[in-house]
Amino acid sequence: MSLQHMLRKVRRRLRLSPARQDDVEAYLAGGRRPWSRGYEAYRNACVARAIRDEAVMGPMRSKGRLPAGYGEFLDERVVEYPWVFSTMRPDAAMLLDAGSILNAAHLIDHPRLQNKKLHIVTLAPEDVCFWRLGVSYLFADLRRLPFADGTFDQVLCISTLEHVGKDNSIYTTDGAFRESRNADFEVAVRELGRVCKPGGQLLLSVPFGRFTDFGWYQQFDASLLDRVIAAFAPTKVDETFFRYADGGWQVSDRDSCADCEGFNIHDTKHFNPRSSRDYDPDFAAASRGIAALVLTKGA
Repeated sequence: MSLQHMLRKVRRRLRLSPARQDDVEAYLAGGRRPWSRGYEAYRNACVARAIRDEAVMGPMRSKGRLPAGYGEFLDERVVEYPWVFSTMRPDAAMLLDAGSILNAAHLIDHPRLQNKKLHIVTLAPEDVCFWRLGVSYLFADLRRLPFADGTFDQVLCISTLEHVGKDNSIYTTDGAFRESRNADFEVAVRELGRVCKPGGQLLLSVPFGRFTDFGWYQQFDASLLDRVIAAFAPTKVDETFFRYADGGWQVSDRDSCADCEGFNIHDTKHFNPRSSRDYDPDFAAASRGIAALVLTKGA
């Protein structure tokens, strides 16, 4: 397929604005390099399409096989967001987004978010917000949440727990969050459980595979994942795993993801002038393994 034919196909499929089209064309013409110009626009458009596409959402609900090549060269958001929207309970009126993963224009109007009171907790203000839609924003530490016990029907914590207690200077200028407290994720999980209603649920995802401390986040292995579950003390656990391999993402299992290694773009020559490292041959953008858990609190 020629580059021009690919560009025309992408324009039709993703329905991009002219400005975003320019960015995406630069991304495609540049060889689809993760985190290059246009990468995030392309990924976000793919996510926006996937969360409304039954070919993706059906397998997410059933833990079936995703389309071949799904999410090629893209990071874990392409599986996390469809998983969240396929798992979110339609009757969960009070919803907490612990980590601000829903604070984006291509997500906020999803049908599953209608008729919900959405509260977003993050460390610092962001450039985009949707207070006119009734979204509430709080700037707080997940280890000390400013909510009463049993406030929320569901709590979302997507690719956030791995940053708790780590060096969060890329997210906030507050020096208090430049930490190295690897065990503090357990404190955060207990807080998330505290603010869940009896019978409520925590929807959680973390990078999974071989334990790795990247400084600004840590990749969880099986023992740390079990500590997450123990800290919440659920009455029911549902696990889903995703693995990036062979140029795309697929539903996997705990054992098959145990050897997954993360890719840190900040350690490459594209972001670090002192580095000579380039992309890996599989063009992984970030994590290669993701653990997604639904933890149900006792009634």
